Amino acid sequence: MNGGKRDFPERFQNTVGKPLDFSVRLSDYSHFKIGGEADYFFCARSPHELKKAITLAREFSLYHTIMGGGYNLLFEDEGFRGLVIKNQVEKIDRQDKELIRCASGSLLKDVLEWCAEHELGGLEFMAGIPGTVGGAVYGNAGAFDEEIGDRVVEAVLYDKSDKDVRISREYFSFDYRYSSLKKRPDVVLEVILRVEECRRSQIEANIAKNMEWRTKRHPPWDIACAGSFFQNPVSLEGKKIAAAQLLDRVGAKGLREGDAMVYDGHANFIINRGHACASDVMSLASELKRRVKEEFGIDLKYEVIHVPARPPSR
Repeated sequence: MNGGKRDFPERFQNTVGKPLDFSVRLSDYSHFKIGGEADYFFCARSPHELKKAITLAREFSLYHTIMGGGYNLLFEDEGFRGLVIKNQVEKIDRQDKELIRCASGSLLKDVLEWCAEHELGGLEFMAGIPGTVGGAVYGNAGAFDEEIGDRVVEAVLYDKSDKDVRISREYFSFDYRYSSLKKRPDVVLEVILRVEECRRSQIEANIAKNMEWRTKRHPPWDIACAGSFFQNPVSLEGKKIAAAQLLDRVGAKGLREGDAMVYDGHANFIINRGHACASDVMSLASELKRRVKEEFGIDLKYEVIHVPARPPSR
């Protein structure tokens, strides 16, 4: 690290008001249980802390990334040569009769519990989707033919000029598992979501039904994985094709690379059997992509976010 970057920890303490953590094992913060050490790690629990951490990283030209719940991330075995900021800014309240405001670090399960308590429905499709509101908006998470982007009304972002900006839904250019945030340096601070009045009993019944469906098909919660590994491809006619079906047909279930294995119960999940490395996972994923491409001519795209240890070369 050059002399300027060596000053970073002290400046961080003085500016943010809290110290950095050093040499933190990212496997402890990833549901995949994979990842080496990050040089610096910080849990931001207020908008002030989150914004100051981002601003300082930008000022020092320090490689950095922001994570939410850590459920759909694959960190490198080498770790992360910079700053990992964990967004734990949590707050949920009512904006209007049928609008709620969520801080970006709020867990989706907490949002659903809050909505049920206040008899506000419409978000039950997210039951069982792990992670935070910010992460869900970033990747336009969804299930059962619904997506969070359909519920976004507006949001507050922290832009590349270190300013808060309020934007409308159109800014995100939502598409299947896509938002414009994937191509921009903006960071979500809060999101306004559209809901509707609904009896608590009905909301809880919807959640239970969706959870039952997931429990039958997805790995148990105590199995280390990062959720659906590949996006469902879309045909030329605009129809989604289940990636799991394609993977089934090329014999994916049970395939292994080291301790990384395709889950026996669902071909679109790669699980960590205990000591898998990121290189094991990526090698197995490459083989799955190769088989599907060879058999069907379809290029599968990753849904899991692979976080490089170092900034991509330009």
